[in-house]
Amino acid sequence: MCGITGILQPKSRGPIDINLLRTMNSTLRHRGPDDEGYWAEGGVGLAMRRLSIIDLEGGHQPVCNETGDVWTVFNGEIYNFAELREDLIRRGHRFNSHTDTEVIVHLYEEEGRDFVQRLRGMFAIALWDAKKRLFYLYRDRLGIKPLHYWHKNGQLVFGSELKAILAFPEVEKDMSLDALSDYLSFLYIPAPKTIYRDIQKLPPGHWLCYENGAIEIKRYWEMVYAPDKAVHENEWADQVRGSLAESVRMHMVSDVPLGAFLSGGTDSSAVVATMIQARASVKTYSIGFKDERFNELPYARAVAQHCGTDHHEKIVEANAFDLLPRILEGFDEPFADSSAIPTYLVSQFARSEVTVALSGDGGDELFGGYLWTRKELWLEKYRKFPGLFRKILKSILAPHGYRPLMEHGKWHALRRFVYDGELDTAGSFARRAMSFQPWMKERLFQSWVREELGNNDSVDIIRQSLEDSKISSVIDKFLYLDSKIYLPDDLLTKVDRMSMLHSLEARVPILDHKLVELACRIPYSLKFKNRTTKYIFKQAIKGLLPEPILKQRKQGFSIPLQRWFRGELYGYAKKMLLEDKPLSSRYFEPSYVRWLLEEHAAGRQRFGTQIYALIGFEIWCRQQ
Repeated sequence: MCGITGILQPKSRGPIDINLLRTMNSTLRHRGPDDEGYWAEGGVGLAMRRLSIIDLEGGHQPVCNETGDVWTVFNGEIYNFAELREDLIRRGHRFNSHTDTEVIVHLYEEEGRDFVQRLRGMFAIALWDAKKRLFYLYRDRLGIKPLHYWHKNGQLVFGSELKAILAFPEVEKDMSLDALSDYLSFLYIPAPKTIYRDIQKLPPGHWLCYENGAIEIKRYWEMVYAPDKAVHENEWADQVRGSLAESVRMHMVSDVPLGAFLSGGTDSSAVVATMIQARASVKTYSIGFKDERFNELPYARAVAQHCGTDHHEKIVEANAFDLLPRILEGFDEPFADSSAIPTYLVSQFARSEVTVALSGDGGDELFGGYLWTRKELWLEKYRKFPGLFRKILKSILAPHGYRPLMEHGKWHALRRFVYDGELDTAGSFARRAMSFQPWMKERLFQSWVREELGNNDSVDIIRQSLEDSKISSVIDKFLYLDSKIYLPDDLLTKVDRMSMLHSLEARVPILDHKLVELACRIPYSLKFKNRTTKYIFKQAIKGLLPEPILKQRKQGFSIPLQRWFRGELYGYAKKMLLEDKPLSSRYFEPSYVRWLLEEHAAGRQRFGTQIYALIGFEIWCRQQ
């Protein structure tokens, strides 16, 4: 694991400034405190910071092939590197280390640009081919590892994090209002945008080629949903169990201490139980809350006792908000998934004893664990009712001008259901996945922002993803959107940044691409069956975990925002957003911000998430 950065420029600009490369690389020290490396020749400069995990003494980067004309820097892990290494040695390649990085240059020699198809792992790769004068960036299939780039006037600058690119003096820091709008909708900024107008994220499963000052970007992998209804349920369960066990074994290869995050939910518990089958002793780390509605520690404790792990726990309190500036600084752009706070704390907690931690991320996206996916099943049935009946019901419950917010109670939930029943797939997903709805942003933004944005609509991101997917099943479309947008740009971004702030490598065995491809072939009828979410996944791990763990209601790794912003953090929010000369007031109408705070404090609405997003943007503004 490490951080990578580099510069590509035309020969007319002269050689790479190695001191500038060092400055850029120094911004990534937290990602790799153990070592640093540089290589520059002509208009190409590569740099890395290393967190030593495999081959502690021999893993220095950058790495080249035998003839010195293929160079690479690499962030991540290649879990099948030993198998690839043996094959390459049989083909006559000579290795100078036992690291996975060296496999990359030799595999590229053999297979060319498409060598990435043979890799199993999480990775961000930069590779220079001196003979062909070609430079490549690769990002892993699911977007576990981050990769950003800036391309202008024939120059290309890349980095694991935005801060490395921002250290390049020619990069302008102009903010993208489109990205701000998307942030308020999703609570994060979906790829390829960043908060900076001229810097982009390389999307998951894509490569970028730089040649003669120009770039080309292509997808090399895609999730293909092709449900196979001929396979029996028991066989699917066996395949999932076997694939998970294989992936966990591969993810446990490490030359440094290794443990696991244990939330007490199904996915992290399944990973821990599978780890125990491969190793006698496993350290586990959990975070909980005094508010029992958000506290999964009893479940985590039960799993730890059942599996016999060396278990450690901590309680999070509202004063954790004092860490917010430090936490949000780690993202380099606005980010408002509040579970970043417990993720930061559990990473800090685990790093006191281990250097690698396995996580359970990905199970909900692959196997259908989210409430909004189940709701879409019910909506699909409702949409089959006669159109006249639905029209009459909508005129009563959700007439023209109705705007679903976050009011409490079954009556309001019914109104929202009827409203959603008239939306298309993209609109339905957006209504439930978005925080600030379009009409809320209309009231929030200052008039000049609205004019600049014009017809900007964040729902278009969802529509474009669906058009690219060519999936016919509505439910599979929802799973696809969760996996292609929410998973990489929210969950995996959060885990990467929060773990790397503590120089901790987080691994996600459920997202091994072989297991992902298997999950895409399983019919949704086996993912949600007998009113059970993730049914086939739970069948696969049955017997490994206590029955209450498999039957518990999903809580998610969230914090009690709604209560905190009505109580001990109300004053903090009011001061930050209204009283303390907020920089965000340039973009937001103070009167609407005040209305959000007051409606939430009075208990009429649940705007905790929206308030947190506004605070996140305000903190980002102050850090610029």
